[in-house]
Amino acid sequence: MSESGKNTEAKAVLQSLESAYITPAIKQARERQDEIMIRRFQGKPYAIADIGCGTGHHGLIFGEGCRLYHGFEISQDIAEVARARWQQQGLDNFEIFLGDVSQMRLDDDFYDLVICMYFTPGNFRDFSEDLSIYDNAYLDNNPVFIKIFSSFYKAMKPGGLMFLTVYKDLPVTEAAQYDFYEKTGQHVVTRPGSRFVATAEHFWSVRWTRASMLSNLAGCGITEVSVKFHDLNEIAWLIEISK
Repeated sequence: MSESGKNTEAKAVLQSLESAYITPAIKQARERQDEIMIRRFQGKPYAIADIGCGTGHHGLIFGEGCRLYHGFEISQDIAEVARARWQQQGLDNFEIFLGDVSQMRLDDDFYDLVICMYFTPGNFRDFSEDLSIYDNAYLDNNPVFIKIFSSFYKAMKPGGLMFLTVYKDLPVTEAAQYDFYEKTGQHVVTRPGSRFVATAEHFWSVRWTRASMLSNLAGCGITEVSVKFHDLNEIAWLIEISK
């Protein structure tokens, strides 16, 4: 994808993050995910990595009391929003790493907690204008997903945890995606029934089966016994991965 395409996608992401409208099922999944994470981790003195930290929402939730908070974000505009929000709250244990997270160099055994929230795990892929490359074989062994999450898994301390929020591959989920993207100014270009939704604004979001998630995690060196699927609602899972 061209640089202009990536910039267009970043604008679409920022618009969806700041939109006053959220599809009810997506809103419910986000809220339940946050409730679980707050109950388990708020105020803990952890070293936290936030993959795709967006506009800094989870940094505001977990920043106070954590040992350090590292946000990873590809869009400079979005990162600046997060940085400003954190500074406004007087948080000084934060750092944002700007750029393609698949190219980040990480220290092994460093983080207590790795999070990738609000369906961001489903946005990683090889950038291409040719949507036909995203066939079942690709989606079940996504090389970009595997590169990112294998790297962060190695960066987790023994006993550390990783949490991913993902869409279930169901018709009701696809309908929720269509509703949310179109009502936040995007234009869906994929055929109904595809395992992912792409928009003319270069946004891309995959839905997952248990098998496809476990297949990708296996590519990261993560065994099935280390993975728990927590139901958030009819459209979403919170995936818990232990090391």
